[in-house]
Amino acid sequence: IGITVLNGYGTTECSPLIAVNRNHYSRYGSVGQVLAGCEVRIDNPDEEGNGEILFKGPNVMLGYYKNPEATAAVMTEDGFYRTGDIGHVDEDGFLFITGRAKNMIVLKNGKNVFPEEIEDYILRSIPYVAEVVVYSVEEGGSEVALKAEIYPDQEFVKTMDSEQFAALLWEDIKKVNAGIPIYKRVTHVKIRDTEFEKNASHKIRRNLIKKS
Repeated sequence: IGITVLNGYGTTECSPLIAVNRNHYSRYGSVGQVLAGCEVRIDNPDEEGNGEILFKGPNVMLGYYKNPEATAAVMTEDGFYRTGDIGHVDEDGFLFITGRAKNMIVLKNGKNVFPEEIEDYILRSIPYVAEVVVYSVEEGGSEVALKAEIYPDQEFVKTMDSEQFAALLWEDIKKVNAGIPIYKRVTHVKIRDTEFEKNASHKIRRNLIKKS
């Protein structure tokens, strides 16, 4: 509709900007390049280059007010702030965010899965999915499997019976799976008829989801 939307990224502790896409230099899916005079380091990256995003610059806070313990928990000895976000930097210096460290799923084979990444694939690929949360469940007593809990567009659901919709959704999930590595594929689907509970900033409260 003629409006340019540019993603940026920051935290309150970084006053608040870390990276931003520019009008004439941006990359789809990224949050842009790091501010001049600042530095991003990827801590303990995996084989795909994803690790915790650490940030250093003159705009980083001195610490939490009268809370040295909390400050020490997020600041490294060499002055980097631990954002708690997982991501990577590409060959041109664009920063990509793939998930939150606290939400990371570690599979039995040692692979790390970031549910936000898979959720984004599903939301972009299946237009009638309104909300989705991916989490791990036990399968066969030991193996960890990935489950997608989905709240679909209710008007779309009304156009067919429940069995037809479930079959359509599973076929579309299989199409999503075909485009991602095997260890990231969703093997279980749960359909819900109510929206997920959200906090004041309209983010889904993952800790309240009953995994079953």
